[in-house]
Amino acid sequence: MDFLLPAVPAYLLGTFPSAYIFTKLFSGMDIRKLGSGNVGGMNTIRSVGKLPGLMTIAADIGKGILAVYLARALGGGQAALLLAAFLAVMGHNYNPFLGFKGGKGLGTSLGALLALSPLTVLVMLLFIAVLLFLLRDSNTAAGLGIAALPAVFWFIYRDWLWVAAGAALALVIAVKHARDFKAYRNGRRKLI
Repeated sequence: MDFLLPAVPAYLLGTFPSAYIFTKLFSGMDIRKLGSGNVGGMNTIRSVGKLPGLMTIAADIGKGILAVYLARALGGGQAALLLAAFLAVMGHNYNPFLGFKGGKGLGTSLGALLALSPLTVLVMLLFIAVLLFLLRDSNTAAGLGIAALPAVFWFIYRDWLWVAAGAALALVIAVKHARDFKAYRNGRRKLI
């Protein structure tokens, strides 16, 4: 049961509404009513500006890192760390303090993966870079890249717990990217 100890703090870290806060600070507006309505870094960059957007991305990455480090500090083993990463992303994507609106989970996932497995991040970034070159669409490339996470975890760790955690994370992110995939299939070609 020790693996459940970091669950609530990890989820709560994920709910820190960085895009909402930085958008309010810089523009006085609600990010959910701007651009795509997504509560994440890219929508903040497009709708409010580079500085608040980059601050949002940094905070989102930080949430993922902190969730995993907190789980580790609380003595959690492998299952606790993977659960903390997943719950931080769930808190970010489905924020109860913002009416269960949230981001797409990429920044928070990146942070969690940096804390869990820097090698995974390197492999994923290379794969996403290739997809970006081929598809010319950042959202689709990132979403498809994350979909490969279970395979990357298997390649690196050969452990079914990692594969299951990767599949859960990939599913949560894929659901949030469904609109991007559809837009890409309908002919949208947008690099950023």
